[in-house]
Amino acid sequence: MTAMSDLDKITANQEGFNLRARAHLQSSYYDVEKVKQGQNMLRRLEREELGDVSGKSLLELQCHIGVNSISLARMGASVVGTDISDEAIDIANGIATEVGADARFVQANLYDLPQVLDGEFDMVFTGYGTLSFLPDIPTWAKVAASYVKPGGTLTIVEIHPILNLFNDVDGELRVVRSLFQSRQVHHEMSSSYADRIEDEVPVEKHSIYGWRWTIEEVLNSLVAAGMTIERVREVPYDARQRLPLMVEDGERNWRIPGDPIPLSFACVARK
Repeated sequence: MTAMSDLDKITANQEGFNLRARAHLQSSYYDVEKVKQGQNMLRRLEREELGDVSGKSLLELQCHIGVNSISLARMGASVVGTDISDEAIDIANGIATEVGADARFVQANLYDLPQVLDGEFDMVFTGYGTLSFLPDIPTWAKVAASYVKPGGTLTIVEIHPILNLFNDVDGELRVVRSLFQSRQVHHEMSSSYADRIEDEVPVEKHSIYGWRWTIEEVLNSLVAAGMTIERVREVPYDARQRLPLMVEDGERNWRIPGDPIPLSFACVARK
């Protein structure tokens, strides 16, 4: 059998995220009805690291169905969101139009984005669960940095890679894999994520391909792309329940009791 190319895997992910986008209209994680009612869907870490966005031009990479982009527009930013899934972009444009948000959305494979989107922005942002679907982090960093105005910022809020090493075994954390081996991931999926494991959304069976990146690789790629790292944070909470033993903290974040490991990280880089 011929090995799949990275482009083939990206195409498979696009098909999978088209299915997920439709399913996420019923997801508690995205909660489209609350978005329409005016709720800000950004989590604590995202709000803290982005800071005041009022009056800023902002590009959100891999925005999915756009709930964060719409929240940022309501906070005063002029927002462009982009995603590989055409279904997600259609949904995002529809929600933005319905609620009157200053946000527009562009469909593109991230690596092809410069072919369809011009310009520079005061802020570029990418949120939880995006980098793991990219096969080439150095090129991602070059594309992302190319959209940052001189003096502007690129903000990342992501799942901490250490979380991928653990499973919940009888209510205890157990290391079951290495961050430096088996870097590529393939899953056959018939459900998608939500805040709570018990709320997982059924989805038509599809393949998802991923790549595990270290924080070192992400930060060094930004430096190589001409960005200056201003700050990095690691925190013991995440945007959703990824293991059964995780508990909600009352701020739409999830923790492992005792806060034994970092679950999310953030980075702000400036051009």
